[in-house]
Amino acid sequence: MNIASFSADELAFAWCNRIYFAFHTHRRKPIECLRQFDKQTLKELLDPYGIHLLEFTSTEIEIRVLGSLTVSDSASSAASKVKGRLSKWISNKSGGSAEEKHQWLGRGYVATTTGKSTSEEVAAYLEHQGKHHGYDPLQSPVYVQTYNHTESDDRLLATDHAVTRLRYHFVFATEWRRSVFSADSAAMVADRWRAMQTEIKGVIHKVSILPDHVHLAVNLHPTVLPASVVVALMNAAQELMIEKFDMALIRARVNRLWQASAYVGSFGDLRSAAIASYIKRWESNPEM
Repeated sequence: MNIASFSADELAFAWCNRIYFAFHTHRRKPIECLRQFDKQTLKELLDPYGIHLLEFTSTEIEIRVLGSLTVSDSASSAASKVKGRLSKWISNKSGGSAEEKHQWLGRGYVATTTGKSTSEEVAAYLEHQGKHHGYDPLQSPVYVQTYNHTESDDRLLATDHAVTRLRYHFVFATEWRRSVFSADSAAMVADRWRAMQTEIKGVIHKVSILPDHVHLAVNLHPTVLPASVVVALMNAAQELMIEKFDMALIRARVNRLWQASAYVGSFGDLRSAAIASYIKRWESNPEM
């Protein structure tokens, strides 16, 4: 069988990619003009980059941002764009010299994903797919696995100048939602995906595979584009199924393993509404 691989530009994505960023001024030195910086100003600076600003607040030292990104944005590039545009604005307001322009903001940042669901809710959803689909044998998981987080996982996700916790829920469906996966093939696909963690710079926390679609909970490195991880996982699974379980594809009468679409949903310990509320309250009481 010679089935074409998937590429990011052909996939139709449904997504929610919301990230909360926090950073401070260089050496925590107060910058007076930050008191004048507002949400509308930052929104206008970020709109050309496709970053949708949800909430923002700042003091003379601290900056808090809740933004919505596309699946083709990485957290690190978004942080760089936010800090770069803000640094340029500060320079223009302060009339700093060329040497000072790179010293307005600290080098590091904090970034964590958030969304409509919390991490506990996503984990419970993946665990109980059978109940979600009414215990239909054809729509119950054939393979469910949760993986313990290890020190090597921490090293894979670590960065020198950022503290991040970027978690995503991925969903892929087989072409025409045909039943393709068995317990054996699903287990091998999950193992193949886990073996790719260094390659994709991501850690798979949980897998739930049903005959006609799969769910994954994944932690990503901040330099990684969620869309690129989706493509890599889709293609790896398709290659394995062709190599080891080609008859399952033939019996299902599919031209390719997957539909040319995917869902990517960010999630975290708090819902995005709670993060937005925190930013608003922090603005009125920066000591909290």
